[in-house]
Amino acid sequence: MKSPFRIFTLAAIGCLLAGTALATPEVEKKIWALLDDPKSVYVSLDTPSFMSLGAGFELPDGGKQVTALALAAPGGAFDPRDLEKIPAASLGYEAKWCVERYKHYNLDWDITGLRLTSLDPEAKKYPWLVIMNGGAANVYEFYVDLKNRPGWGQFLAQKLNVMIVSIPGNFKYGGWDEPVKSELRQPAYLLDKELSMEEYELRNCLLTNTNVMKGLKQLLMKNTTGDLLLIGHSTSGEMAMLANNDPELRARTNGRYLGWGSGGPARLDRVREAREGVSAGEDSARPARAVAAGSTPPGPRERTPLHKLSRRDAKGYSGGYSRWLNPLYEPGDSTYQIAEKWIVAEGRRRAQFKQQIQSIEHGGGIDLKGWIEYSIEQILVKTGNPWGVNLEEVSAELFSTHYTKMDGYDRMVWTVAHYDRNHWVPEDPMKSTEVFFANEYRRVNPKGEIRLIVWDPLMTHYGHVELPQQLASATYSVVRWLDR
Repeated sequence: MKSPFRIFTLAAIGCLLAGTALATPEVEKKIWALLDDPKSVYVSLDTPSFMSLGAGFELPDGGKQVTALALAAPGGAFDPRDLEKIPAASLGYEAKWCVERYKHYNLDWDITGLRLTSLDPEAKKYPWLVIMNGGAANVYEFYVDLKNRPGWGQFLAQKLNVMIVSIPGNFKYGGWDEPVKSELRQPAYLLDKELSMEEYELRNCLLTNTNVMKGLKQLLMKNTTGDLLLIGHSTSGEMAMLANNDPELRARTNGRYLGWGSGGPARLDRVREAREGVSAGEDSARPARAVAAGSTPPGPRERTPLHKLSRRDAKGYSGGYSRWLNPLYEPGDSTYQIAEKWIVAEGRRRAQFKQQIQSIEHGGGIDLKGWIEYSIEQILVKTGNPWGVNLEEVSAELFSTHYTKMDGYDRMVWTVAHYDRNHWVPEDPMKSTEVFFANEYRRVNPKGEIRLIVWDPLMTHYGHVELPQQLASATYSVVRWLDR
């Protein structure tokens, strides 16, 4: 019997050799027809149609100048400011590196955005597409692939204005010299300053969703104009939902939402347990996104100190993450070998760590609120709190994703890859987290057009590094549907 991967490969190659068997406009019509269906819980775009996408998204120089810049930098960690020196005409967009410093919990934080202003005059008709990294990632993942070829963001910028955001701490000029597992490898919360280990440990406990949202709002309000579409990948899916709580951002999202492997607000994790009649705290009741990523809060006796970072490794990435479409895959590689190559290749420029507070808030572990407050209090007592952090301020903002507004949406689309095990269960789709989230939003927004579309190729949670040009074309069609 042929493997699913072999069947997929033959179909994909057949489409490509046929010179895009289906013209992109025809596939867009198909995508729109699927999204126009008000009765289906979810819809799917078949593999041949998806693989035929991408025409019209080519870069003027084929991406050569950016690739050369990345290849010349150790570990590919090129300075994004150097992109501003490349003529926009050869890129198809004007690149601008944006850094915003803001104060929260009486501490300064840096948040960054790579702004790609498309040269396509039609781009101004559509919202700014804001892409925010999930755990352990940063701007590079959405701008170039693992071989430094053009990434999802570059292809999207041929048709849309794009802002790629790295959350505080996850980007560092020149990347990290320290090994991934080294305790010395810490987030770059301030881009121009190294911190003491005591301060790193405190800040690792304070990267709450509310903290990140404050920086994100400042970045967007100062560096973009007009409507916005926020795509929070993975853990940052919370950001797009929290934006709906903010009057100024809510006015600019204009009742629209777009997800890519994004899930939903943490408040719904506990709602799901209640609806399914499962007691809180059982791992089987938690969404696949938390279990697959190894982010479910451990039991009291084995709990890791809150200030310790969760560090990526090949074992963790060989499960529900990138597989045979990974650019580093070679015939015969196991999923572990693919993950191992990925960790090594991205060892410098990718953060490869995640703050536990991000995982706990994202996973809905509100039962740990007291332990979180106690953990922060212990650090403040131990150090004497020279930073003047107010624990009451932090406490009041913990688990803000349990209080996101779900109403006020006119059009929402979740997009998900068929083999994204964190968000889709191909053997039994109705058990998928995205199905539950979409249905809950339909319940709260009965007049809204709430849709869920699955891309059928063997893409995973990291489809944006596996098939970036096709995914850009598909995403563009969804943006046009949302905004028509």
